[in-house]
Amino acid sequence: MTFSPYVLGTGIAGWNFLDRTRVQQQQIFEKSPILDRAVQDFTQKIEGIQSSDQLLDDYNVLKVALGAFGLDEDINNRAFIKKVLDSDLSEPTSFANRLNDNRYLGLAQTFGFGGDAGPQLPSSSVEKPYANVASPEDLLSNQTLLNQALDDFGLEKYAGNEFFLMRVLESDTTDPASFVNRLSDSKLADFANAFQFNQPPDYASSMEALVGEFSAMNDGNGPANADELLENEDLLKAVVDSFDLEYTNTIFLKRMLESNPYDPDSPVNQQEDPRYLAMSRAFGFGISDINSFTSPEELLAQPQLLEDALEQFNLSNPGEQYIRDVLESDLSDPNSFVNQPSNIAFYDFAEAFQNEWPSAPSRMQVLANEVGGKLAGYEQPQQFVFDFDAFEAGLDVFNISERELDFDVMIKAFESDLSSEISYANLHRDPNLKAMAHAFAFNPGGSDHTYPAGFAQEIVDLYKDRNFEIAIGESDPNMRLALSLERELQSIADAGGSEDAHWFGIIGSPPLKSMFETALGLPASFGQLDVDRQVNEMKERAQTSFGTTHPADLLETEKLDEFRNRFLLLSGLNSDQAANGFSDPIFTLFQ
Repeated sequence: MTFSPYVLGTGIAGWNFLDRTRVQQQQIFEKSPILDRAVQDFTQKIEGIQSSDQLLDDYNVLKVALGAFGLDEDINNRAFIKKVLDSDLSEPTSFANRLNDNRYLGLAQTFGFGGDAGPQLPSSSVEKPYANVASPEDLLSNQTLLNQALDDFGLEKYAGNEFFLMRVLESDTTDPASFVNRLSDSKLADFANAFQFNQPPDYASSMEALVGEFSAMNDGNGPANADELLENEDLLKAVVDSFDLEYTNTIFLKRMLESNPYDPDSPVNQQEDPRYLAMSRAFGFGISDINSFTSPEELLAQPQLLEDALEQFNLSNPGEQYIRDVLESDLSDPNSFVNQPSNIAFYDFAEAFQNEWPSAPSRMQVLANEVGGKLAGYEQPQQFVFDFDAFEAGLDVFNISERELDFDVMIKAFESDLSSEISYANLHRDPNLKAMAHAFAFNPGGSDHTYPAGFAQEIVDLYKDRNFEIAIGESDPNMRLALSLERELQSIADAGGSEDAHWFGIIGSPPLKSMFETALGLPASFGQLDVDRQVNEMKERAQTSFGTTHPADLLETEKLDEFRNRFLLLSGLNSDQAANGFSDPIFTLFQ
């Protein structure tokens, strides 16, 4: 015989009975064969669920997943739930982010099928409840949130010392010598860690790291020489990773970086591995200064340097003798070679060679300028490949000839699974092409949908709690809401954000919305008002009834009990009035 949870009495008396007996009742309830079988099935199968389609195809696993978020009624709404699960939550306009009901957002966030974050524990937001705080200024200007944060870490004594707290929050907690790590109170480091305002960037690819670290030096101009590059550990790592270099001794790398990539006899041109030459050309520390040349022969002796020099003036190479005649021309003589009408296009080229050669950005500088603000926006290889200036800059950095490259080859390399040893990019004969594919990492592969430790247990616990609430609700719907109050309100508080954001979260949570409307004496038709007007009215009534306008304050034990009791009392009165045909006139006040 299956046990059915029960409540003796209604309202506050019923709640007191349920509060005393809940643990015992729920333990017996969870031994139900049907519930136990569903829990076991979910626990055994969840690790194998790697996509939203697999979850939707397994009815029993889906039932527990939806039930954990109170979405049982959507079990047959496959198309809708798939759109929720596949939402990329990093996009504010994604499907789940646009829904008013926060339970769908929680479902999408927990299973993580639609973005790069992957699965996370339903309670993970508790670990960083201040995720929406973007800067120290945001936190310090929000007194309610600041007080809550200081209280969470036992740092109430620092309230009011904003200058000190600013220095704490701006500290790099990964640096042992930073301000916060030199303080005796270790709780301050924990406090700073919760926000991580001054942490090193989290790059999605080695190319993103290379461009980011390069641009962070010398006002965006990158390192001025090989020594500056080698002394910057983050940039050096990005260089090694991006060019996929195997031998990384700094003395050797310095020699490669300072070698002239256009001199066939230079050390870098003696290497069998072409990736070192690509690196040397990209930064150009060893390239000859054309201003130091005293004759055309010095430039003609370095054909690749000549090609780059001509490209600066948008010229093609007409031949060695022609170039020699141009560079040896007397610019002041109208009869000289370069002053002839057919040769005048080379006049600026000759003038620069004879007077002052203009400086040109390195290939790495060109790439950083082209893709610096675009990298995150390249979701597909085609977007990068057909952004011609950016793609050409990328090819130049990796010393890949555009003339000899088929676009389809590069797209195929970018799309191949980099985690597979037999993928197209990894088997390609050109190490530079392979390095470029890995640097941009459009398809890093190996992205199994790995669930964090304790994932199944947290989902199962939520499922059990909600099923117990459902069973209680069959005899008393208001008691079901009362059971869920603390959990639902805590989830709103854990999400962080402003006071109004908490209220918007309440309006977006059907259980909380119902409870607040009842506890604040608002009719069901109240929801027809403009959302901003709903928030303002709720805040005013909360201040009158509970002495606060911030929902998070209601989590204090005394206020939580006060709120729950008021809800149960008024819900009972509303039921009696409805039974007697009473019509609530409150809504008329808002007409």
